[in-house]
Amino acid sequence: MSARVELWVEERDGVPAVNPVLRLLLDDLAAAGVPVRVRVPEREPEAGAADVVLLKTPTTLALALAAVAEARGARVVNPAGASRAAGDKAFVVARLAAAGLPVPRTHVWEPGDRPGPGPGGAGWVSKPVLGWHGRGVRFHDTAAAALVPGGCAPPVPGALVDDGTRLVQRRIGGEEPDVKVYVAGEEVFAAAKPFAENSFTRDAEDPVLLDPRALDVVRGAGEALELRLYGVDLRRGPAGPVVIDVNPFPGYRGFPAAAAALAAEVGPVLAARTSR
Repeated sequence: MSARVELWVEERDGVPAVNPVLRLLLDDLAAAGVPVRVRVPEREPEAGAADVVLLKTPTTLALALAAVAEARGARVVNPAGASRAAGDKAFVVARLAAAGLPVPRTHVWEPGDRPGPGPGGAGWVSKPVLGWHGRGVRFHDTAAAALVPGGCAPPVPGALVDDGTRLVQRRIGGEEPDVKVYVAGEEVFAAAKPFAENSFTRDAEDPVLLDPRALDVVRGAGEALELRLYGVDLRRGPAGPVVIDVNPFPGYRGFPAAAAALAAEVGPVLAARTSR
């Protein structure tokens, strides 16, 4: 019997969020004789049916069910533990810093009446420790302004737990667009893309050629977080590229060629699963 493969995604506007690149991936796999079932865990909260799970959604339920699926013998890409860890922005900053990779000056803070970490000059960002799709990101003139009552965005309702704890980080690169880097195994795609809370729904349209130093930083982030399918947001600091965010299994929007790279990553997983 062939392996049962599922793509787990979030729901958006009442339908599974399968963007054009993921649709190409599904078509490529189907053409290779690997049909893939698309599943929204919040709509179908059972676990254990799939042999291989492509874990595109980072919701609380999806991560829990992915861990259950792994315990029952399924192969999950990226693994549930690595995906969960990469969704914790405080953990990511700490792990990258420990690996010697460039990250912004960062404070972890619970907004309230206590004083912040000090003004420190203009240009700060606050964001949820557990956040996605840019929700809850705010920009501030000073770190202290981020930490007064109401300074940070309130907890965001949805499928991730947000208790109000925030990262407060130095803002790198001012108004420059982010450099969105998408990695699928050995393939790397990069483009400049201005930040916005809905930017995850838009294609990256301005390709960027990464220099060797930036590429080393991107690869180092994947190694530190044990990811093969991931995205890295870079900004240019005074001393070179700085990692401002990492996402497990991004959308690869704007890069149709990423579908083939993703399909190439699925092949060895299927082979390993069926050879057991």
